[in-house]
Amino acid sequence: MGWQRAKVIVWLSALLLAAASLAQAPQAAAGAVAALQAKHAELQARLRASAFGAPLVLTSQEADSRVGGDVWAEVDHSIEQVASTFKSPTAVCEFLFLHLNVHGCQPSKAGSGDVLTLVVGPKQTGGAGGTYRMAYGLRIESASAKYLRVVLQADSGPLSTSDYLIVLEAVPLGNDRSFVHLGYAYSYGLMAKLAMEAYLATAGRSKIGFTVDSKDADGKPVYIRGERAALERNVIRYYLALLAYIDANDKPPQERTEARLRSWFALTERYAAQLHELDLDAYLREKHADLARAAAETK
Repeated sequence: MGWQRAKVIVWLSALLLAAASLAQAPQAAAGAVAALQAKHAELQARLRASAFGAPLVLTSQEADSRVGGDVWAEVDHSIEQVASTFKSPTAVCEFLFLHLNVHGCQPSKAGSGDVLTLVVGPKQTGGAGGTYRMAYGLRIESASAKYLRVVLQADSGPLSTSDYLIVLEAVPLGNDRSFVHLGYAYSYGLMAKLAMEAYLATAGRSKIGFTVDSKDADGKPVYIRGERAALERNVIRYYLALLAYIDANDKPPQERTEARLRSWFALTERYAAQLHELDLDAYLREKHADLARAAAETK
């Protein structure tokens, strides 16, 4: 009977561990809410004086071959509206697709989890370089009226990039407004570093980020360049994709995709010095071609 007693002990231990996890989950969520609210209070002065012309703060860092950036922003949307972007893996794909370097996104299941396979590549698929498929695991860690947290992770990306992480958090501010945090980070190896250096010496030599590195002799801002600047451009592009996605929710379903594409482009043009790559017609041609290709592949 010793084996039966041991089995009961294991079963009871499992129940106790599960109960402890359930008890800790609300505490963890409450701590995350408090942390995001504290960040909102901490950033008040910077949000009010933001150079973005909106209550938005961008921070970025680069260390040990890893870059990361965070957008902290007040938005004129309720937390329910923000959460609508993540109501399904298909909706998340539609949001990510607005980025000009994302040429496709296909949701699927892997075990009990959701996977988004992104096709990423140059802004124009007929340009130099091919596309690359990235598999992001999608987790909705919290989706309550008090706190939203979504995590996307990918093990590898183009060239020698790896350990991609996208995090979206939001808490309500009242009056149908929310405080949103969007974080984006990845690691890069030697191949990616060399590719970036070659890009900066040629087509990317005029590319800048948003962080002011110094001032020139005339007192004008000198913006950062390199891998960190590229990261800043992309985290802002994803943030603007979130806004464009939500803004079109009140459109008839058949008009939403086009409205989101046009809205995303218009939002990025507000920061043309950093984000302009194509004119509107070229961007729409690329996206329509991507959508047609995806439709043909599913037939």
